[in-house]
Amino acid sequence: MTVESTAALCARHADASAVATCARCGSFLCGECLELLGESAFCAPCVSLRRSEGPASRAAWGALWLGVMGLVVLPCTLAMPLPPLVAGVGGVVLGMREAGRIRRGESPAKGRVPARVAYVLGWLTLGVLSAWLLFWGWLYFAASGDRG
Repeated sequence: MTVESTAALCARHADASAVATCARCGSFLCGECLELLGESAFCAPCVSLRRSEGPASRAAWGALWLGVMGLVVLPCTLAMPLPPLVAGVGGVVLGMREAGRIRRGESPAKGRVPARVAYVLGWLTLGVLSAWLLFWGWLYFAASGDRG
């Protein structure tokens, strides 16, 4: 007399017991096929579909926000140059990081444009800030040289 197993089997590996189901398509997954995105389990085809067609990530939008804010706070550089510096560097670093994640397939492709725009705006902020500070530094030293 044989005992039949009632455990679910993996959709790709018929000899492996399932440990989870795909959150998108519902197929059974073994430990080898299981891929976690956040707290949900997905199969490989659903992961690639989600990464190619999913919305832009929060990191891409955050990088874009930093790039825009760098330009917005740029007029206050005379009083305090730290906010545009932080926002510009943040836009560049997060934009580059997110673009790399998209290139490696770890993040949705729709975040490519916000990440690139954040990168460009971050460098623009840093360039304008540098030119502004160099100009005022030059004016300061030129004016102090005339007095002494």
